[in-house]
Amino acid sequence: MKKRLLPVFLVAAVLMAFSLSLAQMPPQQQMKPEEVKRALNLVSKPEPVPEKYKAGFESITARDTLSMLNYLASDWMEGRDTGSRGYAVAADYVVSLFKMWGVKPGGDVPRADINIARAMAGQTSRQAMSMERSYFQEFTLKEITDSQTSLRVEISRGGFNKSRTFESGVDFMNTLSSDEDVSGPVVFAGYGIKEPSIGWDELKGLSLKDKIVLVLSDAPGKDDPNSPFNKNKELKEKFFPQGPQAMQALMRRMGRGGFNKLEEIYKQQPAAVLMVQNTGKDSDIYNMLTAAQNRQPDDSRPIIKRPRTRMVIPGGRDSMEGMMGLSRVPTLTITREMANLILENSGQTIDELKKAIESTYKPASREIPGARVSINSTVKANLIRTMNVIGYIEGSDPKLKDEYFVVGAHFDHTGKWEDYIFNGSDDNASGSVGVMAIARAMALNPVKPRRSVVFCLWTGEEKGLLGSRYYVQNPTFPMDKTVGYLNYDMISRPFDEQTFARYANMFKVKGVEDLVQQIRPAYFVTVNATKDSGFYEIQQEMNKYVGLDLFVREPELGQGGGGSDHSSFAAVKKPYVYYMTAMHPDYHQTSDSPDKASGELLSRVIKLGYLSVFAFADK
Repeated sequence: MKKRLLPVFLVAAVLMAFSLSLAQMPPQQQMKPEEVKRALNLVSKPEPVPEKYKAGFESITARDTLSMLNYLASDWMEGRDTGSRGYAVAADYVVSLFKMWGVKPGGDVPRADINIARAMAGQTSRQAMSMERSYFQEFTLKEITDSQTSLRVEISRGGFNKSRTFESGVDFMNTLSSDEDVSGPVVFAGYGIKEPSIGWDELKGLSLKDKIVLVLSDAPGKDDPNSPFNKNKELKEKFFPQGPQAMQALMRRMGRGGFNKLEEIYKQQPAAVLMVQNTGKDSDIYNMLTAAQNRQPDDSRPIIKRPRTRMVIPGGRDSMEGMMGLSRVPTLTITREMANLILENSGQTIDELKKAIESTYKPASREIPGARVSINSTVKANLIRTMNVIGYIEGSDPKLKDEYFVVGAHFDHTGKWEDYIFNGSDDNASGSVGVMAIARAMALNPVKPRRSVVFCLWTGEEKGLLGSRYYVQNPTFPMDKTVGYLNYDMISRPFDEQTFARYANMFKVKGVEDLVQQIRPAYFVTVNATKDSGFYEIQQEMNKYVGLDLFVREPELGQGGGGSDHSSFAAVKKPYVYYMTAMHPDYHQTSDSPDKASGELLSRVIKLGYLSVFAFADK
């Protein structure tokens, strides 16, 4: 927290941060009167909380939550970067509190080989084998410090041959995270969509195995009411989600949950997929590639050149294939210039093929004769050890205690660089405090829910939801016995009049003016509650005792949306409730400090979460 600054990463990292900030916010789409009435739950005068929850509820105070927040977001934690010393110090702090409160360890179970090693090191067999379960779920990440990718296009026609090589960072963005060396003939698959509900199949009759598949992003006819993809609301939401196109496409490529149209292509095991943006210009890509290098520093926001690194779960694309849109298939976004060279022998450009599809709404898929593409990628990497922090409180029902409700928030932030510390108070020391405070409240409350409650602080969210993704694939409590998930991310900063105005347009519909005028920006909270899970009704019931102004969205089961850890649980079909307060200019800046937090708002959001978890785990 030494100075205020804007760190500069390479452009892909900048885009990632931008997309995450947008993805965490609800889409700005005007609502119907009945939708507004259902979504808003406004309570200005809370009722006394029932005795069953009272002791735990009253333990959640503004003073205590701010005290924990100030420690987690202090300079001593060095920004809690994944795998860092500051992260480990913060994790030990949480473990000490869990032990003091009586929250049981819920992490790794000691392995037999480790116990044998301990015995060989001088411990007795009884000492070695009696090691209790840990509060940490430890695992290894691969940190990629440098990567280079080249894409070579070869064209053969009537004895005439030519080739051209394109380089990452100059001609396209490199998103590959492993050494790759693939090549093959090219197939154009249009938009790459297979949608049986409207009889649309651009993959029919194509052999994609070991081929390079060229596709357009999005879907045809977004602005055309006659497009089959505008046939009904469900198709519109599936193929034309709200938000900037670049952000939506990037989120899908990053595996952030939700619908990924490339899954059908991946099933046929192509050598690689090359995607061309449906709209936009090549100049947009080149401008983004040069954005970081050409930024000019100013006196108020000095710029430091921080080298970009990426982290992945080693073998993750094998162990997590099919989850969150991940695939082992190399997938790159290329320019129109590159696509037109690949298509040269077809006699048509990418935009001519796009026009043919959108004018007839018939597939234009075909093999491209005499075209071959080779992709070579090399990476430099090292291994990093990190951990999730996990504790639990056993349920009160002898049978149902073997079912689990998970409460989680990401514990990591973006660390430090040179003399600058990115403390991450709101993002996401605030959510971490929420998990800790609920754990304490559950421990203190004489009455326990019937099911067990697991408390998780995730590592690596800022690197791609790595901690929660690892957990759902390697759970310390069975996923088939996990009944639901609560996620906290950025819950301490209130809306002011200006930031709330961004939401106001959604509510400006006739018939609900009086209701909308009652919203208090300082107590306004956005909530995602999985449809038909019971979470919506629980928010309506429990907010009576808390007094917040809620805006509740209801995604379908399996729909994550947004760049936070609820997406990992949505990907494995677990219902969730997810709370967030205001987005602000301090997002991912050194200025995200605890002095800007509202203890009153933070404690109320935690109280609502406590009641919601208790009610869901107790039903």
